[in-house]
Amino acid sequence: MGGEPGASNAAARAGERYGIGVDIGGTFTDCTVVSRGGAIYVGKVPTTRHALSEGFFGSIADAAAQIGIGVDELYRRSERLSHGTTVGINAIVTRTGAKVGLLATKGHGDAIRIMDNSGRITGVSIEEVLDYTRSKRPRQFVEREHIVEVTERLDSKGRIVVPLNEDEVRRGVARLLAGGVEAFAVSYLWGFLRPEHELRTAEIIREEAGDTFISLAHATDPRLGEYERTVTTVLNAYVGPLMHDYIGAIVDGAAAHGFGGDVLFAHSDGGLVTADFARRHPIITLQSGPVGGVVASANVGLYGGMPNVIATDMGGTTLDVSVIYNGRPSVADVASVEQHAFHLRKVDVESVGAGGGSIAWIDKESNTLRVGPHSAGAVPGPACYGRGGREATVTDADVVLGIIDPEGSLGGDLKIDGKAARAAVGELAQRLGMTVEQCAAGIVEIVDSKMEDLVRRVTLQCGHDPRDFQLWAYGGHAGAHATLYARDLGVQTVVVPMGNLASVFSSFGIGTADIVRTREASRHLRTPFDQTAIDTLNQTFAELQQAAIQDCVAMGARPQDVKIERTANLKYALQVFEVETPVPDGHLDEAGAAKLIANFDAAYEQRYGKGSRYAEAGYALTEVRVRASVAWDRPQVPREAATDKPLARRTSRQVYWQEYGKAVETPIYAGGSVHSGHRIEGPAVIEYRHTTVVVRPNQTAKIDPIGNVVIDLSAMAIGSVRAAKQKVAS
Repeated sequence: MGGEPGASNAAARAGERYGIGVDIGGTFTDCTVVSRGGAIYVGKVPTTRHALSEGFFGSIADAAAQIGIGVDELYRRSERLSHGTTVGINAIVTRTGAKVGLLATKGHGDAIRIMDNSGRITGVSIEEVLDYTRSKRPRQFVEREHIVEVTERLDSKGRIVVPLNEDEVRRGVARLLAGGVEAFAVSYLWGFLRPEHELRTAEIIREEAGDTFISLAHATDPRLGEYERTVTTVLNAYVGPLMHDYIGAIVDGAAAHGFGGDVLFAHSDGGLVTADFARRHPIITLQSGPVGGVVASANVGLYGGMPNVIATDMGGTTLDVSVIYNGRPSVADVASVEQHAFHLRKVDVESVGAGGGSIAWIDKESNTLRVGPHSAGAVPGPACYGRGGREATVTDADVVLGIIDPEGSLGGDLKIDGKAARAAVGELAQRLGMTVEQCAAGIVEIVDSKMEDLVRRVTLQCGHDPRDFQLWAYGGHAGAHATLYARDLGVQTVVVPMGNLASVFSSFGIGTADIVRTREASRHLRTPFDQTAIDTLNQTFAELQQAAIQDCVAMGARPQDVKIERTANLKYALQVFEVETPVPDGHLDEAGAAKLIANFDAAYEQRYGKGSRYAEAGYALTEVRVRASVAWDRPQVPREAATDKPLARRTSRQVYWQEYGKAVETPIYAGGSVHSGHRIEGPAVIEYRHTTVVVRPNQTAKIDPIGNVVIDLSAMAIGSVRAAKQKVAS
């Protein structure tokens, strides 16, 4: 499973077909290749920040080498090529997108700058919220001189009150072009209800500006909320030209290597779209990378009989956390970036700057040790990479503790420089008056505490008890840390999915995801739902369903293969917080409307606690949506029968365990030698090619039939650390 190919497999691979998934992370670019027979191969290369497409193609070449075939042959024999890209979000964070011109309804050009009076607090820490002097007004993505107000007006029912002044549009477009604008955003006040004015404005822009990228609000975000809708439309234009060129480079490069299909791109709602669709709506690719691991966790979790999962992805830069309940990832409708709120339907993933590359430092004011959020990245990387990095990182701490072999290698080809790691951590230790091991253990404890806090916040604030879940740990560094950041949450089981595949689990999810398209519409209805309201719902769902199916057909699907799911946002009248609620299938009637209300009551109490509902206030429906998906005939993950062969350790080495307060000789197992049915008592370390799994004292790991490393934490009760120390002392 994800292992090295052998010569005996060459004949079996001769006619094999493949699916490829590639995920570009902040530190590494990961590739997973899945064969029709269920074999899985891994490619991993440093992310090439100067030209991300180089890392994309390099990771596929690395995977081809692991299979044992030429890279062009891999492309020719692949049925599918999927990609999760960070180009859009990188452009936003680094402010390297296009110069955008915005056309807005007269009198509303400053809505994007007023920011619903929330710009100083959106997406910032609680410290900044409480300390006004630390807060700041965020930079805008469109300059004031690049905003044109146009005479036009629709009312809240979509009726034309003031016709579009086309002469103003032409003069405005000419002024914006003279100002060097490279892309256009059009967001009229009620244009999402009736898009005639926006469509006509786009025609005029094309007449005046040719093939310049145009983002229309009714197509990008057809939802109520003027500020968020305008930001979404502007950001779509901001990343549009850059994404258009990047997607073209990926598609053309893959074709040049012999790939004959459509390259698919991951989007934030947990699915894939075609390259053409991603070119027109690049905003949906934002935050798509972390979603791949959540999708994989949901699919593999259901396959393995584990529907409730806390998905944690610890890479080189961040820890990403999401909750999967009853096999369904949690979702959100609003995102924020650089203190700007915008509408984005996405799998709900929360992040914290805590990864293997997170830099440890000393706060000068308090003379205390801190970790993150800054990262060493892949270049120069941690000191132990031997690439010139001098600052101590979490990975360096793991090397000092012996969790990572100080004399080993990462990925089979990057030699660990144990002396450099020890020197980097030692510099901090000397300033703090600690031993090197104590300082390294402190770095690990701090970063794991930050990660534990994030997991607690993501679960408890959404009404979930961590004790009801299994914690899945993937990404290159999660296997080494998950049993620490999980133990005080009450979680009983940590799962490192599919062994070595855990290090590239997001690319595996991207490579095996379904085509997904969501259509949404704002509708405001209050109970009691009379026949007129029910008719409105039925008509809206029919229109959304037809549009979503047409989108999937345009991406190559057959109508009969499209699966439809319907949801609605409801709240108790006069309340602020909405809850997404399943809508019964089929044509709604009074019984169906009553079932919808019952579904909302249950969902509300699940999130906010039993007895929290307030039916006496009445109910308000604010939004409806249809999610269309087309399942890929993904290969089944092979199940391995339990072995009766004993497990032999590869070697042993000194590992410092916080539970013991000292280093002890610890068994080390090779990942390729552990199989279904094997049990490993902690403390122990399992070393795979691209990741390390740690079984701490008083923990037990077993390998299940699909290769998951399942670690039992139930013995880590209160007092277990004390007992562990007494055991060593005796």
